[in-house]
Amino acid sequence: MDAAVVGAALTPVIEEVLGRLYSGMTVRRVKRVTETLADAAEELGGDAAEQLRRFADAAASDETYQELLARTLTIAQDTSMRDKRRALGRALANALDDNGTKVDSEIAFVRMLADLDPVHIRVLKIMSRRPEHLDRVAEQMNAADDPKAVRQWYEWSIVHADPGLEGAAYGALQVLERHGLIWDGGEQLVPSPHGMQHEYEISPYGDYLIDRLAEPARPAR
Repeated sequence: MDAAVVGAALTPVIEEVLGRLYSGMTVRRVKRVTETLADAAEELGGDAAEQLRRFADAAASDETYQELLARTLTIAQDTSMRDKRRALGRALANALDDNGTKVDSEIAFVRMLADLDPVHIRVLKIMSRRPEHLDRVAEQMNAADDPKAVRQWYEWSIVHADPGLEGAAYGALQVLERHGLIWDGGEQLVPSPHGMQHEYEISPYGDYLIDRLAEPARPAR
């Protein structure tokens, strides 16, 4: 049968399927944008409706903040990562009432965040804690109670901590290093059979991102 004929016959079905897909995507995108704006308002505290009006007023009066708002909501609508949307909301809140360096800094932060996929966040979260094989070293340094002490990681130790990252850890490390979220300490001889591997450690900027991704502290009941 001619392909054009088949295509014509399938047109109603394709239109129905696309309609359902686009409808579902629209609903999800609106929900994600709503959540991001709600996160931003919650970060500021006070009356949420009033804070949302402040975002709109800031965008209307300052082109740079308008760019930040547009970039943030565009990224938010397309990401399924709840913690990423939370960090985006915090960017909007942090830059409110500032028309200079802070807005520019948050635009740079949002651009960086846009380049991170779930695997990158997954690796960074692993690197925010100490690897098991260095627990004894931390004890010898009397730093066992400091979760940020002795956090040197290798590709092999990341995969050991999360076997699902095998084959993906190396590429994720390159992206994280490019954005300054981790530091490369150079090649080291690691346990057999891994040979030589680069040693990585989360940077202060990486810790900052982890904090921005975290759920807000809830008051104890």
